[in-house]
Amino acid sequence: IGYRRDLIMKIEQSVVEESVEYDRIIKKLKQHIKNFQKFLTEDYKKACAKVSKAEKVYTELVAKNSEFLAYVSTLTILNNILFKLDAIRSVLKTYRSYLVFVAPLSWRQQHDESLRGKVQSIQFESGKFVTDNDLVETLDIDNMVEAARVELRNPFPARLYFKRPEQMIYLFRTMELQSREYLTQLSKTDAPFRLLQDRIKQLKQATKQELDYFQYYIDGINHEIDRENYNEAHLQDKFFRILNETFYDSVASPSTLKLKICIEFVYEEVFGKCEEGHQSVKDPMKILEVMYEDFNLRLDSLDFKIV
Repeated sequence: IGYRRDLIMKIEQSVVEESVEYDRIIKKLKQHIKNFQKFLTEDYKKACAKVSKAEKVYTELVAKNSEFLAYVSTLTILNNILFKLDAIRSVLKTYRSYLVFVAPLSWRQQHDESLRGKVQSIQFESGKFVTDNDLVETLDIDNMVEAARVELRNPFPARLYFKRPEQMIYLFRTMELQSREYLTQLSKTDAPFRLLQDRIKQLKQATKQELDYFQYYIDGINHEIDRENYNEAHLQDKFFRILNETFYDSVASPSTLKLKICIEFVYEEVFGKCEEGHQSVKDPMKILEVMYEDFNLRLDSLDFKIV
């Protein structure tokens, strides 16, 4: 019974302690909830302030964007105006160059910058005018403005030969008459020109045939030359074979040389003693001398390459 009472007392004491701890935790929880509510309230106020500031910034951004679009629109309009002015300037320059180009040469030599100081013998001049493709290169605003500034500093003199539209109309009418005359002459010379082209074509074809014939003839001659060269080489080979064998044995062999030396010795011995009474062998030796000289002449008449 005492143990049970002690256990009940311990349990009651634990319950009291837990109740105190529970009350303390509840108090802290309420304080945390109060602090969290305060934090949420302050954070909401800050968020509302930031949202208000963001809306104000967005409104200002929209206003700036509208202002920027207005500037862009104005700049685009100004660029278009500049492009139109530059196109007008280019067209006027081209038209002025054309009017100066078609003016008489005597007037151009006095007023045209490109012909000033040149001789009177100038009759024709090649010119190049600005086209739409060339205008694409002037789309850079800075370059366009700089070029216009340079031209405005030193403008071309306002001197033109054609001052009335009738003068240009007369010029174009003259060109039209010249073109009509050219077409008339072209229609008259078209048939002879075509006939001449046909004749030239026939002549080229005949020339080609003649060239083919001559080429065939030349090939035949070359074939004959090759055959003659072959025969010549064959005969030369035979001749050298005869020369190196039979002719050598009969002319340049040691026995022939010995015979030649013997004949010369006998000749000298006989003719050296003719005054001593050996007149009977003089005539045969004369004949041998003639034959020997003829033999030497025949040897000398041979080709040097063959010998």
